[in-house]
Amino acid sequence: MSENLFSNIHKTFVRELKRIAKDPVYIIGSVVVMTFCYVFFLTLFNEGQPQRMPVAVVDHDNSSLSRQYIRNVDATQQAKVTMHLANYTEARKEMQKGNVYAIIVIPDKFASDLYANRQPKLTFYVNDAYLVAGSLLLKDITYMSELTAGAAKQKTLLAKGFEDSRIMGIIQPVSIDSHLISNPWANYGVYLLTVLLPGVLQLMILMLTVYAVGTELKKKTSKEWLSNSGDSMFAAITGKMLPYTIIFSVLGIVADILLYKFMHYPMNTAMIWMIVITILYVLAYQAMGVLLIGITPVLRDGVTLAAFYGLLGFTMAGFTFPIEQLLYPFRIFSEIFPIRHYFEIYVNQCLNGLPIGYSVGQLLSLLAFLILPMFIFSRLKKAAINQHYPIK
Repeated sequence: MSENLFSNIHKTFVRELKRIAKDPVYIIGSVVVMTFCYVFFLTLFNEGQPQRMPVAVVDHDNSSLSRQYIRNVDATQQAKVTMHLANYTEARKEMQKGNVYAIIVIPDKFASDLYANRQPKLTFYVNDAYLVAGSLLLKDITYMSELTAGAAKQKTLLAKGFEDSRIMGIIQPVSIDSHLISNPWANYGVYLLTVLLPGVLQLMILMLTVYAVGTELKKKTSKEWLSNSGDSMFAAITGKMLPYTIIFSVLGIVADILLYKFMHYPMNTAMIWMIVITILYVLAYQAMGVLLIGITPVLRDGVTLAAFYGLLGFTMAGFTFPIEQLLYPFRIFSEIFPIRHYFEIYVNQCLNGLPIGYSVGQLLSLLAFLILPMFIFSRLKKAAINQHYPIK
């Protein structure tokens, strides 16, 4: 890098720092927004998953077995029996009000029918409008129902003189030994926040990048910006983006420290690799932001395009729905989103603990995004010189 080019980048860098100091939008759109997200989401997922969610019980049997079953459900991690109601109608009204997430209806003669092997019907209703709450309660209530049935059957077999060694083989012929890979705690934060926070970060990077360049065109200060950088669009873009690179890189590294050191999320690689990957991730999205405002050098159009592209990145990351199950054209389309490559690196390095060599392809893909702004330098330079920003 020549001394003249370095000087032009430095002058543009200083000029941009002054602009940031004068306009609170830049600090609000970066530091304030991301700090709020860190505090909000890390507090929200502090327990890992929702616990002690309210459940209503309608017990028509009122036997010792039904009362024991209710106590067992209340002892589970997710469920908390908060209401004992007389009939299903009352329970349904409480669910419609949002006071409970599930209803358990225990039929009359539940205990006697169970001991007589007459298969009593234990009914429970789960509000799946709340997907996480509904699925967790369904799992716990179903599991406790099976345990209750097994305990009753064990009592019956003991009374008939069966040995303990045979009873377990009858009750549970196949013993299941399950292991949750990479996330044994079933912590929702591990698979949500590790991509949700970088997802919010990429959206802020895109919006501020487009805004920083677009305001030069809108306010007709682009000639001054270009002149300040020695009429070099490379120096103009590099100097302008450098303050934001530092800000967003620091914010990204803070997120890494919070997630992997403070929250102790799975980290099966060296922390230095996640820091390097985070910086590349920031640079890749800055490059995409410059490309978008270069394609349509109008602030309002650029912001709209950046918002659409950034929001689509949440879907194309692959952490909510596997990309491999999409149609082939959409699988290819997912490659134009840096967050997709970031997520693949995260899975390989943090969760699976693979050598960094397995992520070389994704690292090169992130680096390839840095080339994209060069294709619109001439178009962006013409827009900066001509200042044809539409007034209406």
